[in-house]
Amino acid sequence: MAHKPTKQSEWTQISEELDSRAALETDHYEELLLFNEIATITAQALSVQEVIDQVLNRVLQFLGVAAGMLLLWDQPGSRLSHAASQGFPDHYLIKINESNIEKVIGPYLMVATQPLIIHDAASDPRLHTSTFSDFIRKEPRFQAMVSIPLRYRDRMIGFLNLADETPAPFPYYRKKFFGILGNQIGLAIDNARLSNELRRSERRYRRIFEGSKDMIFVTDREGSLLDLNPAGVELLGFPSKTLALRLSSLAVIFESPSDWGKFQRQVESGGFVRDLEVTLRRRDQARVQVLLTGIVRKKRDGQITGYEGIVKDITERKRIEQEILKEKKTTEGILEGMPVPTFVINRDHQIIYWNRACEELTGYKRQELLGSYRLWLPFALHERTSMANLVVEQNVEALERFYGGKNLKKSPNLPGAYEAYERFENLRRPQERYLYSTASPIYDEQGQIQGAVQSILDMTEREKLAQYLKESEEKYRCLVETSLDGIALHAHKKLLYANKACLEMFGYAHLEELLGVDFLSLIAPSYHQAILRRLPGISRRKGPPRIFEIKGIKKDGVEFDIEVISFPTYFAGQPVLQTHIRDITEKKRLEEQLIRSEKMVALGQLAAGVAHEINNPLGGILVYGYLLLEDLEPERPERANVEKIIREATRCQEIIKGLLDFSRQLPSQMVLTDINTVLEEVLSLVENHLIFNSVTVNRKFDPDLPPLMGDKNKLEQVFINLLINAAEAVKGEGILIIATALIHNGDTIEIRITDSGPGIPEAYLNRLFDPFFTTKEVGRGVGLGLSISYGIIRKHLGRIYVDTSVTPGTTFVIELPAHKSKKATLVQASA
Repeated sequence: MAHKPTKQSEWTQISEELDSRAALETDHYEELLLFNEIATITAQALSVQEVIDQVLNRVLQFLGVAAGMLLLWDQPGSRLSHAASQGFPDHYLIKINESNIEKVIGPYLMVATQPLIIHDAASDPRLHTSTFSDFIRKEPRFQAMVSIPLRYRDRMIGFLNLADETPAPFPYYRKKFFGILGNQIGLAIDNARLSNELRRSERRYRRIFEGSKDMIFVTDREGSLLDLNPAGVELLGFPSKTLALRLSSLAVIFESPSDWGKFQRQVESGGFVRDLEVTLRRRDQARVQVLLTGIVRKKRDGQITGYEGIVKDITERKRIEQEILKEKKTTEGILEGMPVPTFVINRDHQIIYWNRACEELTGYKRQELLGSYRLWLPFALHERTSMANLVVEQNVEALERFYGGKNLKKSPNLPGAYEAYERFENLRRPQERYLYSTASPIYDEQGQIQGAVQSILDMTEREKLAQYLKESEEKYRCLVETSLDGIALHAHKKLLYANKACLEMFGYAHLEELLGVDFLSLIAPSYHQAILRRLPGISRRKGPPRIFEIKGIKKDGVEFDIEVISFPTYFAGQPVLQTHIRDITEKKRLEEQLIRSEKMVALGQLAAGVAHEINNPLGGILVYGYLLLEDLEPERPERANVEKIIREATRCQEIIKGLLDFSRQLPSQMVLTDINTVLEEVLSLVENHLIFNSVTVNRKFDPDLPPLMGDKNKLEQVFINLLINAAEAVKGEGILIIATALIHNGDTIEIRITDSGPGIPEAYLNRLFDPFFTTKEVGRGVGLGLSISYGIIRKHLGRIYVDTSVTPGTTFVIELPAHKSKKATLVQASA
């Protein structure tokens, strides 16, 4: 049975509840005092570091904890760095600074909003990803800790880390207080940063204000001075700023009272006024000519509260301008009498002088141009900047951009002056002009540019003469450089010049390799004496020039046939010999080929006659041989001898057939042909040959080849011959690659047959397609296969050759013209 509580116990419970509420209210009151102290610290004119140090110290005192650390987030550097600390050992601080804890926290850093309270550092896994890092576990004196995010307006400011020996200072019910504390500290640090930035900005403005050489003023709406810089005090002639600020209104310093009103109207209508030229009166009544630039000062609601302005003293500039005007007549008199076209512009690019020679050159009268800014008009169809305009501005970059391609250079006589050479087509005069211009700046006594003068020399006649000489030189140079014959200039046997054809002919890449070299080094030694005997006569023009056929010697020592002809001329003002050299190696080869062709014609006629004479007896031998074979039983030993007779006679007949084909022109049956199909058919025939049993054949056919016009039987004969030769080259064991492709922009079909054999010796390449030339053993061939193949390909308007760049092995290349019709045409024709 439950006991009914006594009155004494009820009073005790009520008393404990009241004590607890009083304690909470006391804590709340003390927390408010802490927040108020933080706000007080922020209100002081302290640096950011001073605010951080004082806030951290006050928080540690308030909570009575052993250690505290404040970390700040650096947004541009994306780094969390140590700003202040108390109570933590030095080695822990070093670890924190070196560990890049922002990388450990990762994405949780920027979204952390709630304090992290840890009562047992040794076991709580959250410590690993906190701003304390695992290093805190090595400090056994710290059992409990809290990490408080410092934020302001959703921006991360940093973290406040607190640690103690016991969890007492960090009860869970205080989590809300810790969150508010973080926001208060974040606000304090952000305000300190803004205050410091504002103070720096004010100091910068004050330095500009105080250090400006021009007068700077600030007034209210009525024109009373609120502030004036030292330059303004000096300009107005006041002994102190205090006296200057006593002016009733800035309007009283204007010589014309209406100028102040004019300034007010313009600045209020446009928001600003720039370079308003007015005259002020100093305190001593001296006149000062100035340029006034100003703006309005407004409240947020747009109400005008006053004016700010800058006043630039131009008195000295005006004086200089007056002096320039005084000297103008003297200068104009000098310029007017000059025969050289000359004009002058002022600092504002206005034309202030245009002499009579300029009128005669351009056709523009001075009345048309004086006082205007249209300096481009006499020289161009469209507006453009002139050299004088850019010299006034000393704009070297623009000078280089607009006149860099017109022989622009600095004048050697005048500082800041430039010279250029231009061609003009649109002057009022009917003919084009070439003008050489010099633009020079005009300086005042202080070295400031006040304008520019430009003088022009008409170089038209000189340019025409130079152009004529240049064209003559270009024609001669073009003839020499484009000549197919080598041309060399030499004096005293030393080479002075050689054209491109001469360099290529003798195997040299650069002219420098031959300059100064003995001319005889290009001639075979066996001809040196003969040339030395004839050179003196050639130099004296003794007799007409003669052509000599001799041998030259290339850079690599190879001798070749050349024709030379020499005659005297002049080069660089001295007498020299000019020698023309022609490579006649190809001419010699063609002559030899012609002789060989004539021999081949006779040989072909002889072969045809011999073949006919032999063919008839062979036919009789074959007939009687077959008759004997029919009469002999299979077991008779004589049968083998008869078969051998028939076989050898048949072989002789095939040789005779080759001779006949070689010696006579047979009509071709040209039809649209698919070269890939022809190759496949040929391969199906030869692959069953005994010699192909151990040969690997790789096909690399282009499936999109167009057809060609060809004699299928003749082409098959060529491919069979090349394939059999390739198989014999690898001795029946190796690799054979057959490839087709479309080259020369689709105009030519290429067939490549490559074997892995030993290759063809270089000495045999020139004779490879000659009739009866063979490298095979006696009895293995008569040397007509490649010669006949060569003739077939030539009849198809193609070519056949050996690609010597492919090694090892041998690659025969056949190129045949592709037919222009599409592949569909071939299909229809075959159908």
